Amino acid sequence: MQYAKSAVTESQIDYVFDQLRANAWPHTVAVLVTTGVLWFTSHSFYALLWMALMFMSHVVRLYTVDSLWQHARQHGDYRRVKPLLVAGMLYAGAIWGLVPVWFMNQPQTESVIFISIALAGMCASTLPALAAFLPAYIAFILPVLSLLIIKLFLLGLSATALLGVACLTAFVMISSRINQIITMSITMDFQNRELLEQVTVAKEKAEAANQAKSRFLAVASHDLRQPLQALGLILESMKLKRQQDTPEQKILVQQGVNCHDALTDMFNSLMDLSRLEANDLSVSPAHVELSDLLSMLAREFEPAAQAKNLQLNCVTEPCVVWTDPMVLGRIIRNLLSNAIKFTDSGTVELRIQCLADKVLVLVQDSGRGIPLDEQSRVFEEYHQVFTHHRQQGVGLGLSVVKRLAVLLQLDLQLESVPGAGTTFRLVLPKGDPALVARQEEVSGFSLQGCRVLVVDDDPALLEATCSLLAEWGCEVMAADGKDAALAHADASVPPQIIVSDYHLQGCTGLSVIRAVQSCLDQPVPAVLMSGDTSPQLVQNMRDNALFLLKKPVKPVHLRKVLRQLLQQPPVT
Repeated sequence: MQYAKSAVTESQIDYVFDQLRANAWPHTVAVLVTTGVLWFTSHSFYALLWMALMFMSHVVRLYTVDSLWQHARQHGDYRRVKPLLVAGMLYAGAIWGLVPVWFMNQPQTESVIFISIALAGMCASTLPALAAFLPAYIAFILPVLSLLIIKLFLLGLSATALLGVACLTAFVMISSRINQIITMSITMDFQNRELLEQVTVAKEKAEAANQAKSRFLAVASHDLRQPLQALGLILESMKLKRQQDTPEQKILVQQGVNCHDALTDMFNSLMDLSRLEANDLSVSPAHVELSDLLSMLAREFEPAAQAKNLQLNCVTEPCVVWTDPMVLGRIIRNLLSNAIKFTDSGTVELRIQCLADKVLVLVQDSGRGIPLDEQSRVFEEYHQVFTHHRQQGVGLGLSVVKRLAVLLQLDLQLESVPGAGTTFRLVLPKGDPALVARQEEVSGFSLQGCRVLVVDDDPALLEATCSLLAEWGCEVMAADGKDAALAHADASVPPQIIVSDYHLQGCTGLSVIRAVQSCLDQPVPAVLMSGDTSPQLVQNMRDNALFLLKKPVKPVHLRKVLRQLLQQPPVT
């Protein structure tokens, strides 16, 4: 607080000197006018002497006090400036006080009126400039008005003298009040600066913490995606081999698959939320055939619905929308997952309604519904309506849905009746059917006998991927780096498709794919898998016309992409 008080005083002194500089010319004019009047009324050389003393005070202040103030302002040491400023103002006030002493000799002359008004006006005019530093103002007006009052008493003008006393008292009170206002303003300015500094420091700390969080999430996401990916592929391989298992073993494998799917969903929700908070998720809208997307999603969730004896209906009609299919698919997946999770019996329906200027996507269920007092909170992060389902999630699904809908600028509506079910409604803009990129149906295409080159420097993930592809009937060639991959490219029977991790030791999956394609002198289809979901990498893959699958990749998605790539006609 002591440092703050001294800083306020220094700011007050700076204010006074700035005002004195600004008022230098008006004060000079006042001195010249006063000298002229005094000379005209008295024809005394005291008028010229008084003017000389006044201008001498200006010169002294300019070349001593002002220069000392400039030095103090640069070095922050005002200890000598304060007493010199007060002394300078006392000197100036004393010179103005000489006016009544030298020139008020008769009580009934106009000079008495002029001098009284002139001195009172001078005290009033210096009030805004000097009141910031109260000792300087008091040092100025005290000799001015005191000598005037004494002279008035000596001339027998007692009433006028008493009026001068009242005037002096008023000036002291007003200057004190103005000083308080200016001091409060300067103090608030310092407080605001301090708050701004604190906010700046807090912002820098928050940005540093956010960067640290982003780095942690980047490392953690990569480190967690690898074992999740390997676990998913291993469990899928175990499912394909469970014909020889006992019923108990089959149940355990299915429970492992369910737990892995739940863990993957939670992990993806956390990563999506992190990317949304960092504004690191971009959209690429296109003209999309909505019925194809919804049919694919319905087939994807059919096993989950059957596991709970639910009927999953998909009611579609040909309809094109303008949106990002990947982000829209994420939204609908979360809504379908929630609908199946919280519906114990009955139906879950995915439906399209084509209107004149928009398209509605409805996800309806006959589940337990959402209580009215909870409906305003279901989109909050980590909020769960039914806490006994906490083991199935962390309460991020609908929060991510809401943020993704905002990212796509879609209207998301909720209707729910407790005990009767829930309906989520998405409103999408219509697209142009003529601009839809058509894709061939690949559901009936077999991977049996397909030669697949798998490249991964993680032994567990390489083994899991190879094992799953072998269960699908593929002929698998494993490579842990570029050299091993090129060795397979030199074989008499080259690979038909390449599946590679992106981040490899000493190189990238993209460079391995390009090297293999160059060695074979043909554009072998390829798909990359990575835990890195940065926009730069995504754009790089688009520029190179390659599939990029985000880890952990579900086996059904990997199989679909492989079928699609293998069914495409070769590029010549």
